[in-house]
Amino acid sequence: MTLAITDPTPAEQRLRDAFPYGREVDFTASGTREEGGEEPVVRAEFLRALLVDGAAADGAVAKLYARGVRISGELDLGHATVDAPIRLRDCVFDEQPNLYGARTRQLDLSGSQLPGLLAAGSQVDGVLRMTGCRLTAPVSLSGAQISGSLFLDRVRASGRIRLDGAGIADALVLTGAELRRDDTPDHEGVALRAVNARIGGGVAGIGISAQGTVLLTGARVEGSLNLERSAFIAPAGRAALVATVVTVGLDLLCNEVRAEGEVRFTRSRVGGRVNFEGARLDNPGGTALRLGGVATGAEVWAPGLSVDGQFKLRGAQITGALVLTGARLRHPGGPALAADTATAAGLRMKGIEIAEGDLSLRGATFTTVHASPGDWPDRVRLDGLTYQALSPHLPPARRLAPLARDGDGYVPHSYEQLAAAYRRSGDEPAARTVQLAKHRHYRTTRPWYERSWGYAQDIAVGYGYRPLRAAVCLLVLLLTGAAVFAQYPPRPVKPAEAPGFDAVFYTLDLLLPVVGFGQESAFRPEGWCQRLAYLLITLGWILATTVLTGVTRVLSRQ
Repeated sequence: MTLAITDPTPAEQRLRDAFPYGREVDFTASGTREEGGEEPVVRAEFLRALLVDGAAADGAVAKLYARGVRISGELDLGHATVDAPIRLRDCVFDEQPNLYGARTRQLDLSGSQLPGLLAAGSQVDGVLRMTGCRLTAPVSLSGAQISGSLFLDRVRASGRIRLDGAGIADALVLTGAELRRDDTPDHEGVALRAVNARIGGGVAGIGISAQGTVLLTGARVEGSLNLERSAFIAPAGRAALVATVVTVGLDLLCNEVRAEGEVRFTRSRVGGRVNFEGARLDNPGGTALRLGGVATGAEVWAPGLSVDGQFKLRGAQITGALVLTGARLRHPGGPALAADTATAAGLRMKGIEIAEGDLSLRGATFTTVHASPGDWPDRVRLDGLTYQALSPHLPPARRLAPLARDGDGYVPHSYEQLAAAYRRSGDEPAARTVQLAKHRHYRTTRPWYERSWGYAQDIAVGYGYRPLRAAVCLLVLLLTGAAVFAQYPPRPVKPAEAPGFDAVFYTLDLLLPVVGFGQESAFRPEGWCQRLAYLLITLGWILATTVLTGVTRVLSRQ
């Protein structure tokens, strides 16, 4: 075996002797220090020559396995093809390794300290493992193609990690990673960038700590995207986690996530559940969680979610339920929850607390809405909200208050939906009560003269939903008129031709404008009785008109 490096150091000689047989050299073991107890050092150009020109011994597989050595100079493997697996664990690199466009079988740098890594466009035919690495400068794996998994678990990175356009056949492991933002002018504030990355397995990102923006825009994850118990802290004025137009084959798991800054998953596709259970997201005065246009194959599960800032779900398409049981939302001056035009199998809001802000469900569609009267905030926006049922089933008096507090004022559609829900449940009296409340609310929006007529319809027949009131009013007027005219009968107009006077039918003639018994035309009251007759005629017309209006409304509803 001929190498370009002559006069190797003792450490280099040990590696040269071990390489053809694939043996590991552990410089952390006792007795492996250089002469005088100095730290073992290997030149980068020696390693390059060994990897490019070295050959395996007969019947063996060449491998570069070293542990606990310092590598001086730049390890330049740019565009090189390396057949031997590389394992350089717990090593210290004085300069950034260059693997730009290189092809390797397997690369393991676990536990090592590196001033960055340039491996854009590289190809790894196995696993790339950087578990526990300490990275003091940016890492670039843009466009890298990895046939196995990429392990970045427990890394401590003080510069941006870039995975734009990378292809990872198996999993991306980020569990326990500590990421710090890149403050260079071109990428200020970004800690991890994986725009348009393709990951054939899942993303294991449990317990990530990111001081800077994490960009996953356009990424495609065939398995689950698991960010449980992670913390994302964004620079001032920037988003904490941006994952727009992301595709996740299985579940998106963000339960118990902590974020300062916006978390954004707009227009993303998730094959399974979206989980934000117990998450705490803070972006006061702005949007804290944005799921607009997201499409899921199961529920959005967020019981116990705490959001200080706006939670946007506009246009979301949720196959399962939107579960906000026990959630705490706060956004002064606007909708704390904006789910306009969202669709879901159900909306569960039991125990939700909207401390400040509105609830906006304009144009949203749910099969069932699970909410008690106390779950609705002081101000709602419900125009266009469509649902099939409300749970639990409660008297309409307890369901009407939120409709009266709609920020858009009188919204007839909201009353129609509530009445329809009661009607579908078989509670027709409750549906009529809601319709009556609708007309009473409408009355408050009209001029005084229309309100007066409305009061008359309300008192007389309850806008057609209380028809027995008209019968009671007629009966009272009939008894009153009959008693008066029996005591003070009117004189006949033509005594010789007049029929026998009947106080009851005379009063009915006055009250009923359509029916005639011949009494009113045959007799003429005088004095105050005449004024009573005029009053009965007027009230009769009012009752007849309101009854006709109510009957027409009932028939049209049928």
